[in-house]
Amino acid sequence: MSSPVVTRRAAQKAKIQTRSVASGTARPQSSALLEAKKRARQKISSGEKRNSDIQTLRDPYQTTMEARNLIHGATGLVYDRQMAQHLCLWDENYPECPARLTSVLDRCQELKLFERCQKIDPKPATKEQILLKHTEEHFEILKKTSGSHDEVALEDLSSRFDAIYIHPGEMEVTPAAYTHLLSPLMSLAEGKVAVILEGGYCLRSLAEGAALTLRTLLGDPCPNIEPLEAPCESVQETILNCISVQRPFWKCLQVHRTYGLEEVNNINPPRELHQVVSVFKGITERPERFDTRNCYPVQNEERIRTVNERLQRLEMSTNLRVAPNRVCLVYDEAMAEHRNVFEVHPECPKRITSIWDKLGEFGVVGRMHRVGSRVATVEELCLVHSPEHVKLMEESVQRKDLEVIGEQYNSVYFHSSTWNCATLAAGSVLQVVDDVLNGNSRCGVCVVRPPGHHAESDLPHGFCIFNNVSVAAEYAVRSHGLKRVLIVDWDVHHGNGTQHIFETRRDVLYISLHRFDQGNFFPKGPDGDYVEVGSGTGEGFNVNIPWNRRGMGDAEYTAAFHNIIMPIAYEFDPELVLVSAGFDAAIGDPLGGCKVSPEAYGHFTHWLSSLANGRVIICLEGGYNVNSIAYAMTMCSKALLGDPLPPLDICNRDLNSSCIETIRNVLSVQKKYWKCLKFNKKVPNFVSEDTTNLSEMVQGMTISDEPCDSDSTNERTRNAGNEPQPGPSGSRGEVKKDHQSLSDYLAENAAALANEEMFAVVPLKNCPHLALLDPSQAPNEINTNVPCEECASPRENWICLHCFRTLCGRYVGEHMLYHHLDTEHPLALSFSDLSVWCYKCESYIDNPMLYKYKNMAHVSKFGGEEMVWPYGSDTLHLTMDGTPKN
Repeated sequence: MSSPVVTRRAAQKAKIQTRSVASGTARPQSSALLEAKKRARQKISSGEKRNSDIQTLRDPYQTTMEARNLIHGATGLVYDRQMAQHLCLWDENYPECPARLTSVLDRCQELKLFERCQKIDPKPATKEQILLKHTEEHFEILKKTSGSHDEVALEDLSSRFDAIYIHPGEMEVTPAAYTHLLSPLMSLAEGKVAVILEGGYCLRSLAEGAALTLRTLLGDPCPNIEPLEAPCESVQETILNCISVQRPFWKCLQVHRTYGLEEVNNINPPRELHQVVSVFKGITERPERFDTRNCYPVQNEERIRTVNERLQRLEMSTNLRVAPNRVCLVYDEAMAEHRNVFEVHPECPKRITSIWDKLGEFGVVGRMHRVGSRVATVEELCLVHSPEHVKLMEESVQRKDLEVIGEQYNSVYFHSSTWNCATLAAGSVLQVVDDVLNGNSRCGVCVVRPPGHHAESDLPHGFCIFNNVSVAAEYAVRSHGLKRVLIVDWDVHHGNGTQHIFETRRDVLYISLHRFDQGNFFPKGPDGDYVEVGSGTGEGFNVNIPWNRRGMGDAEYTAAFHNIIMPIAYEFDPELVLVSAGFDAAIGDPLGGCKVSPEAYGHFTHWLSSLANGRVIICLEGGYNVNSIAYAMTMCSKALLGDPLPPLDICNRDLNSSCIETIRNVLSVQKKYWKCLKFNKKVPNFVSEDTTNLSEMVQGMTISDEPCDSDSTNERTRNAGNEPQPGPSGSRGEVKKDHQSLSDYLAENAAALANEEMFAVVPLKNCPHLALLDPSQAPNEINTNVPCEECASPRENWICLHCFRTLCGRYVGEHMLYHHLDTEHPLALSFSDLSVWCYKCESYIDNPMLYKYKNMAHVSKFGGEEMVWPYGSDTLHLTMDGTPKN
């Protein structure tokens, strides 16, 4: 195999040589030139040339190619029953007891897990190893206890250390839940995961949880867990507190909205604002002695009986059966006969043949159970398609004017073998469904074509004749009696057909992750937008995640999975997961325009495999770069086989701002239907300890009017001549006060301010980002009636004072915020109240430098009326405790 690394220099050299050969004009080289080249080559080979002179381009498939030899290996297990000799001499009921170890070992032995593990011989840690994390004093104290049976001395020594403390408020995590906590971790670090036993003092629950955890490490499917309830207020508070504190450090948390002080002060009551609360009720001073007896709660017999009964029910309902075949596979080269004979077409036979070849190259085919293909019957197709549509498709391929027939539909072509291939594709998927649901295989892979998710119930569409996955979902419900089927569609195009077929159903949840581009990306139209949630009894069981920009990659798709797909999927609790696996969002696809790596599809598959007891079926949809789809389907297959996955290259990468907008939009709509989305609240972008409550400020505040320097004001007026100048029409003494002043108004409403019935915001007078403004580049006028350039909203629009784009505010589409995130332009002016906000200072700004911009907006907003100069006259001075504020 040639080197996967291509140097920029080699590429340029090859291009020059190719041009010379093609033109036939390559000139003979002189001996002096040949000698110079020889010396240059010797210089490079001797390492004298700097490495920075040569730039390397990494093959986009190199990571996947390197994963070829990553095969699920043995699971190591280390234990020693001698560890049971550690026990409390003075209290036989002490929770940290030998039975904690022996009960775990006994349950693992009962499930015959030891024989499936590779035994690792235990050995004591050396002093040097222990001192890596512990002090020598600590080591020596414990060393002296070795072999001692002096109960009094040992208890006295133990009293100097904090004893184990079990809070009486017991947790409710079931043993099976630990497998779901472990499973996503196994996709990290190429599967290098070590699980070390720590606490756990209900012996039966501990033993079951540890045994199920070991099964997960061995590659067994995660058992189903109990239906998830809405997270309680305490859980919501804890998680949102963590998100609030960690958000500045982890870019994956940027999808969570934030609010600043101005939002607290301007919204009454606050909407969906999480307030960080930190309460510590413990003891800050370490006591000299700790209790060694009666330092733990004791459960009464009734509580013990209730817990044991529940654990018994959980054990009986936990499905520990493992299918004889881990993965089944269906492929039939006959499906390659369907082709476009009229023009070169992206949906071509090589799509499936390249996948088959790559599966063989990676040695995957021999590790999977091959099931036979078959055609779907008319009755099976009519599970989701109208009889008229099925009959028309059968009759169409018998005609001679196939090109004309294809032109009647949107992006469809016909071949004399189309009917055979389309029914073979649909029927082959049903073969895999049967093999999985009958318990012969845990999961399956379907390498089929033509694709299906665009096909409507009554017509073909978008390269699709019959909707293979929809037929499979309905077949699973009707023939196998399933009550909940999840369809995850990660094809870059929206699966309009699948959505329409199931949009009124609640037993089939459809989640689609696709490019939308505000309805301008195929299949176009509004159906793929996030507001389409299903209808009737199916309302809330349709989830669209629409990207509105090209270029989405691993980081964006990972964010969508962790923030939307997986939480909703867990709450839905499917009995079968069908994946409409289009790979046209993969890097290099000519139609998709996205950048998802092949290994990322493996991670998506692994995450979904923790659902439905591992019953996941991957069904090929789109994907038109034959290299990308071959590698991507191979990585999905390896993930189902339990092979370690290469890490994703998403470390420290900012999420695309359009991705953040999409995820937030989806969460804002779907939280109505899914309890797991309770965490979709705004978190503060400030530290509350460093701020003072506005109501507390107002309580000690007096408000006064202070005369301004009228001479300077009058001087400016006198020098103005006849030209209109910014400034008041006359001095303070010349203006009749026929309205209530701002100071009078605030003084009158001071009580309302203090009671937070009214809010006031005092803008900053100076901002370091004002220096970025260039008034000479400002337009001649600002039109406050212009709609948002992104969503055409006429409400709550702002204008960027750096590039002068008009975009909507945070309560419409937040496009000005996303503009700031993309461009880092900090200052924007509101068309609503002519205020100026600085995104970087997180504050309103009011400074004379802003008058030009405000005045242009004022002229537009108020029919040509100039804005009165507000600086240097009638200035409001706020004082605290009667002290003037300078």
